[in-house]
Amino acid sequence: VAILKHHSDSITSVEWCPQESSVFASSGADHQIALWDLAVERDESEPVEAELKNLPPQLLFIHQGQIDIKELHWHPQIPGMVISTANSGFNFFKTISV
Repeated sequence: VAILKHHSDSITSVEWCPQESSVFASSGADHQIALWDLAVERDESEPVEAELKNLPPQLLFIHQGQIDIKELHWHPQIPGMVISTANSGFNFFKTISV
């Protein structure tokens, strides 16, 4: 059991990646979308940069720029592509790592 903390406001949507069983995406009222990988663990023997020290190692990617995100979904046929909806419209993005 783990508690992952990043969003600074309520979470509005969570969805598992259909292609990667350990990866999920979350969106929040903090105007951010985060991609997570539960298979990642911190290597205690490696040094961590100061600005990354407080971020969970499972946090893969942060997307910002939409206001009032309502929900997100993984594209069923394009691996790694996430579609999000907000008051300002749709947003499509694809990360390299997923």
